[in-house]
Amino acid sequence: MGGQTPYAALRNMLNKVKPYLSMVSLQFGYARMFIISMVSLKHGMSNFILATYRHLAATIIIAPFAFLLERKIRPKMTLPIFLMIVILGFLE
Repeated sequence: MGGQTPYAALRNMLNKVKPYLSMVSLQFGYARMFIISMVSLKHGMSNFILATYRHLAATIIIAPFAFLLERKIRPKMTLPIFLMIVILGFLE
């Protein structure tokens, strides 16, 4: 490791391992969602209600991060930008 301090070596190792930890945690999240979905569907929940709850939960979890992390990156919501968003929404 050369002349690195123990903390620098640990930080370097964690930076190398971070993508793998992210992939493993993502797979655990998929497995957890699959199990919750199967249990909910077997107990009689509608497919449409389950999809609605999934999207609602994702919105509640992700929205604060979007507001906090991107509020200084995005331009101000002016009338021309709002109209462009509405027009693009109708075109889709």
